[in-house]
Amino acid sequence: MLATALAILAQAAAAHTGPPNPPPAEDTKRTLTIKFHRTGPSCKPGCLSPVEAVTYASYLGNKAGVAGTFDMPVVTVGEQHGTFYLNSEKDYRDRNCLTVAITPKALKALAGSTDLDVVRKKLRNHRLIVRGIARQVRIGLTSDGKPTGKYYYQIHVRVSRGDQVRLIT
Repeated sequence: MLATALAILAQAAAAHTGPPNPPPAEDTKRTLTIKFHRTGPSCKPGCLSPVEAVTYASYLGNKAGVAGTFDMPVVTVGEQHGTFYLNSEKDYRDRNCLTVAITPKALKALAGSTDLDVVRKKLRNHRLIVRGIARQVRIGLTSDGKPTGKYYYQIHVRVSRGDQVRLIT
């Protein structure tokens, strides 16, 4: 099944010669929707695991994102510059980590609070069902607040509305 999905992704990427006509004003990246027929205890058919989401989004790189529904465990929770990050792996830099980048408003709708300690207690070791687009994001490294020129990639699903995410207890 993975080989078939990757073949479909390769065909879609090869067929793409430029932005869609006309490009959307707010977002010029393409989105590819992949449908699967796998089910889990907490997700409808077609749901993607973190490893599947990361694999497909990494393959597409900055060419497109993978739109879908994602079933992920919340292993770590963090916050930086007003955005909260829910990670599927202990180390957010792990190549198999799917990260949900969630706004304070959406987090409050999900967890009832934006206090980091409260959110950690409520969400860690639980599962989320997230609807959105998994995209590769370049993370630039800094030293003493200055860019080093080094970078790595993470796969993020941005969540700005509470109805995009559901907690499975």
